[in-house]
Amino acid sequence: MASKMIKDPIHGFIEFEGLAELELKDMLSDPFFQRLRRVKQLGFSDYVFPSATHSRFAHSLGVYSVARRMLSVVEPDARNGNWSEKGQACLAAALLHDVGHGMFSHAFEKAMEFYFERNPEQRTESPGLLDAVHHEKVSPKIITQSSIAASLTKLGGEGFPQLVADMVLKSQKGCVYTSIVSGQLDADRLDYAKRDPYFAGVSSGSIDLDWLIRNLRKGNSESGEFLYIDSKAYISLEQFTVTLFQLYPTIYLHKRTRGLEYMFALLMSRVFELIAKGAVTDTGLGPDHPFARFFKEPDNLENALLLDDTLFWGSLYQLKEARDPSISTIARRIAERRIYPMLDIWKMADEVAASKSSVQKLNAVERVALLHGVCQAVAAEVSDDQEIWIEGCYYDKYDRPIYKPLNIINGTAQQMNVEVGGKIVDIASISPIVASAATFNIHRIYYDDAVQGHGEKLRAKLRDSVDRHL
Repeated sequence: MASKMIKDPIHGFIEFEGLAELELKDMLSDPFFQRLRRVKQLGFSDYVFPSATHSRFAHSLGVYSVARRMLSVVEPDARNGNWSEKGQACLAAALLHDVGHGMFSHAFEKAMEFYFERNPEQRTESPGLLDAVHHEKVSPKIITQSSIAASLTKLGGEGFPQLVADMVLKSQKGCVYTSIVSGQLDADRLDYAKRDPYFAGVSSGSIDLDWLIRNLRKGNSESGEFLYIDSKAYISLEQFTVTLFQLYPTIYLHKRTRGLEYMFALLMSRVFELIAKGAVTDTGLGPDHPFARFFKEPDNLENALLLDDTLFWGSLYQLKEARDPSISTIARRIAERRIYPMLDIWKMADEVAASKSSVQKLNAVERVALLHGVCQAVAAEVSDDQEIWIEGCYYDKYDRPIYKPLNIINGTAQQMNVEVGGKIVDIASISPIVASAATFNIHRIYYDDAVQGHGEKLRAKLRDSVDRHL
């Protein structure tokens, strides 16, 4: 049986075996998939972690590799890549789950959100724009309406592209094949939990992928088939949830990375404004630049094909020469890594809380809940002060729970199932760490330091507000 392999630093070898898998490998050459070479997995993170330059192309291959191993548990009798139709769709979906990501991924989505916030009338006048930057909408469209669709149809027949798209969309949450592509213990998370810290060069936790998969089992319940972990690997599953949780403060929500994402979103939203007004040349770009073409025809997938990280970096020197001062200023700051400064409300609240006896009596979960509420109240109060909250201020908030428990007895596809004493339970039922309901929160204010003395005024206002709310 013919097979081909791709070498990978995380999984060793990524194998394609049998006619169906070799068809998937041939699909790697499709322009829509090749575009992922030019979209970095971690966006601006290499401004903080210089080696974090790996691509969504490499990650997608990694997800395929892990999904293939997980699929062998669901279909243990399959040989030489002869999977069922749903098995083939599962592998295709794993490979294509990120195919619709735009440049800098979620930062590009934020740019369009900023544009609509400042131009609310455009929500009804240009509804296609918002959908055109959200990968959840773009990925299924590419899978069912592009050259990718032709390859999938050749592989599985007329309805096969839609079957793949449905798995990416998680249309059937109770489906075990869907859970491999998108679930709380899926191939996506199992790959990036190893890949991202490896390339970033951080040592926040680790996961024993081989042991987890070796102890992966298939179960059945009233809700259908599901995967669960044998009790021998329970600690490894717990370790996985903790590792994933810790990657957020360490990498994904790093203050510098988030600051750059904000600046990029601010810059691009202004570019879109000028394009909408017919003033493309004020951005420093030409009238036929891919940004302008995309904005005018967001539903055209050929325009989406042009949107990758390299397009932005290649346009940066033009944006630096823009006639519009806000565009040229931010473009220069990004090029020179002069990131907007930030004030951390959570840190301020944490410092004040340390001296409060009433707070010292709280347990960790209660303390986090209290500080979360205080930070929200402080941010709301400060943002209402027109003298303090000036152009360039941005409230960045995010909360990430360690796990979302479902607590369904006997197992279900979308929870982390563990076998204990012959019973299948949610990991939150037996792990005190997971059951702690820990969350990581950020509450930060970014501001433009071009206004002299504004940072000190903002800091004083925040300190005063924190003191009063605690």
